[in-house]
Amino acid sequence: MKRIPYFAVDYYDRHVIRRIVNDFEMEQMDAVRAFLTSETHGLLERIENGMWDYSEYGIYDMWKAEQRTGDPRNSAYMRGE
Repeated sequence: MKRIPYFAVDYYDRHVIRRIVNDFEMEQMDAVRAFLTSETHGLLERIENGMWDYSEYGIYDMWKAEQRTGDPRNSAYMRGE
């Protein structure tokens, strides 16, 4: 399994975690844990998924959908809505 470059993952990690902290009023480390252990993050890391083209807003929307429904693919961003 190939992974996207570490600097791309770092970019998404920083932006998405900041949004989680702000929107969900989570502590920094709780937000880090919530995102890094999510299915969304796992999908993001795999180069074959092509998610490095997504904006950080799209990745964040996927993470929120995963929290609500259990599946990041339920994101409006993924469905093109």
